Amino acid sequence: MATEMSQFKATAEAHMQRDLEAAGKWICTCDACTGIRSLEGLDKMFAVRPLVRKIEETEERLAQLPEGQEKQGLVELYHNLQDKLADEMSK
Repeated sequence: MATEMSQFKATAEAHMQRDLEAAGKWICTCDACTGIRSLEGLDKMFAVRPLVRKIEETEERLAQLPEGQEKQGLVELYHNLQDKLADEMSK
């Protein structure tokens, strides 16, 4: 199984490189490329979903807090989480 995955990944990387050089975007629809794109989408989902949850929790806490030092710290955390989410989405 690990060997098959390595072969799929190598094939997809070669096809991606070829497509990027020729067309400027990864357009191949072979089984290897389709499979690897799906796995990358799952990886992104697993990285993004916890951040979204933390952002939602932070929003709820912000709505309940009065103005002050604690709320200001939470606003900073909220902005940092948004930045991390943007970084993950850009990968």
